[in-house]
Amino acid sequence: MTSAGGFIKAIESGSKHLLMKRFTLRYPEKKLKFVGDGYQYDPKRGVGIAGSRGRHILFHDKCTGCQLCAIAC
Repeated sequence: MTSAGGFIKAIESGSKHLLMKRFTLRYPEKKLKFVGDGYQYDPKRGVGIAGSRGRHILFHDKCTGCQLCAIAC
C-alpha cells in the first residue's frame, strides 16, 4: 500500500467513526444511574455484603498468583 493509499484509508476510517454513536459516557456531564444502594458494607464483620461491588474478597485456596487482587485494590 502506498502512503497515499494509507492516508485515504485513515481519512475514510476516521470519518466513519465520527458518525458512530459513542460506547462510553462523558463522566462529568452524564452519570451512570445505579440500581439499588451500590456499595454495601457490614462494619461489624468488616466485609462487603455479597452481591455488592464494593470490597474485594480473596479466597486463598483459589489463588493462582496472578496479582489481580493487587490491581483491584
